[in-house]
Amino acid sequence: MKYDWDKLLQSILDVGEEMIVCGAEVSRVEDSIERMCESYGAPYERINVFIITSNIQVTLETPEGRILTQIRRLIRHGTNFDKLDYLNDLSRYICEHQPEPNEILKRLDDVMSRPEPRRLLKIFGAVIIAASFTVFFGGNWLDSIAAGFVGLVIVLMELYFASHEPNQVIYNFAVSFVAGLSALLLTKLGLGDNVDKIMIGGIMLLIPGIAMTNSIRDMLIGDIMSGWLRLLNAVLIAGAIACGFALSIILIGGGSI
Repeated sequence: MKYDWDKLLQSILDVGEEMIVCGAEVSRVEDSIERMCESYGAPYERINVFIITSNIQVTLETPEGRILTQIRRLIRHGTNFDKLDYLNDLSRYICEHQPEPNEILKRLDDVMSRPEPRRLLKIFGAVIIAASFTVFFGGNWLDSIAAGFVGLVIVLMELYFASHEPNQVIYNFAVSFVAGLSALLLTKLGLGDNVDKIMIGGIMLLIPGIAMTNSIRDMLIGDIMSGWLRLLNAVLIAGAIACGFALSIILIGGGSI
């Protein structure tokens, strides 16, 4: 069966792109793209996939002998393991059934149209996490309540402002600064005793733990460039978070720090 390889490769890259955006490790996506291309008859030894966190490049030879190359620039980011699970299922379906490009795009659209977690659930989770970590690191019940409010501030900023600032360094700096101001003001108003413990609860919502974990995993399995890029990005974000809280301390004062 003959396929329109230009559209086919484009649709396969669409799946790979969304996998990266949802938080998949580079090696998994490279392997998935190779397997999907091979299932349509492309010789495995003539499929070359190179991925870093901001770029996908695929060159292959079709069964008819054509050489195709497509490059995809990645500018989005995020973590969504629910969609990633369905994207993995979709890649396996493609390998098994070799659907037409239009069917791939339809199934991909169905996956990406899955509902996001309810906002109230996300807000509740952020408040509980911030409050719990504050207690874990030695804060009292009053600090826990204040940290819950800081967590509320952080998640509301994420819900309503994250889409307006694509630069993660600037966004995390701004959120950290506002969260730090909130923690300091609450402490000065008597709604918390240990501002450092309150800040720790808020920081735990912002640290790029998944990015750091994936970067180490990429390096351990040989994707050195992707691993270093992810690690550098995570370190820059962590630095922006630290600078945001530090600036709030400098402007208002450290309370009981």
